[in-house]
Amino acid sequence: MKILTQLLAATALIAPFSTAHAAPPAELCKALRGFVESVQPDDKREVAFHTSWGSNFKDAQEPAISAKRCTHNSYEPAKAVCAYLMEHGYTEFADINVKNSISCLSKKTKFAPMLSLNGGEFSFSYGSDNKGALIDITFKEDPEIGGMVFRVVADGY
Repeated sequence: MKILTQLLAATALIAPFSTAHAAPPAELCKALRGFVESVQPDDKREVAFHTSWGSNFKDAQEPAISAKRCTHNSYEPAKAVCAYLMEHGYTEFADINVKNSISCLSKKTKFAPMLSLNGGEFSFSYGSDNKGALIDITFKEDPEIGGMVFRVVADGY
């Protein structure tokens, strides 16, 4: 009985990670797609989600175990992405935000459940041949304020 209890406990701990990247959250996808689809030809917009795990940002006075902030440049569709990420975005496992976002915007792209991203640059197109956006997603350390920054840039065509 003790072994069964331990097995069930281990399964309960592992289960969320084994399906974490199967399907990105619908609310995130709605916000990201709305952002990207709003970008007009010859226009370029971006949203940046900053996370810090283990400490606060370098420019913050108070200590913290984790911190997050989002830059939307007062662009309404980007504000929706920031609102979602500020409420639901991962801080400790910030790469999950990146993987989910890529899967939202590149619907056929899937990631292995235990794949971890320490950084990266991803480029692809979204939309049709006639109207859409070139998407650049970056995930890297931010030497200026500390932590990691996940950035989505949409360049309309």
